Amino acid sequence: MSGEQATLLMIDDEEDLLYQFESLFRSFENIRFLTASDAKTGIAIARKEQPRVIMLDYRMPRMDGEEALKELKALLPECKFIVMTGWEDGLTRDRLERIGVDAYFPKPFNLEEVLNKILGFLKT
Repeated sequence: MSGEQATLLMIDDEEDLLYQFESLFRSFENIRFLTASDAKTGIAIARKEQPRVIMLDYRMPRMDGEEALKELKALLPECKFIVMTGWEDGLTRDRLERIGVDAYFPKPFNLEEVLNKILGFLKT
């Protein structure tokens, strides 16, 4: 991440989680942090802003994370994708790996691990 500002988009219907990450990334001058509380809005933002990393929830109303991930990967093939979920049926990770997710974190997750993964992706 040389002197340029990298864009990170988080798509999650949990407002508290969006706020937690927004507060965290306020201190990073070289990261532009954007949020969306639903997948359709997130896809529209991604189309316009071309983020380098997208974090998204797996279970959301109207359009779930798996459907959104497929659309976003087609739209931004170079983007890194991190999926977070509080819902795991034993097959979720396998399905996401087949789609091509770059990282997967079951909720509740270790914030430091997620942050390290994001920063690693933003450096590449």
